[in-house]
Amino acid sequence: MINKHKNQSVEIEFWDIEPEDVPELEESDIPGVYFNEFREYVDEEGNILSPSDLDAIRYKDDYEDDYYR
Repeated sequence: MINKHKNQSVEIEFWDIEPEDVPELEESDIPGVYFNEFREYVDEEGNILSPSDLDAIRYKDDYEDDYYR
């Protein structure tokens, strides 16, 4: 019985699989920051940004000026 199975061909069927893990991001008013499907601020990789992260990105030029004064 084992010998019968060794000689049989195996058929494999491939399907077109669309990646569901890739989030669709919408651009926000901050360069390099996007909205995800839940309207949360995220970076290019889809990582959720905290309010302090947003402030650091949004006002980074202001922080640099204060540092050099």
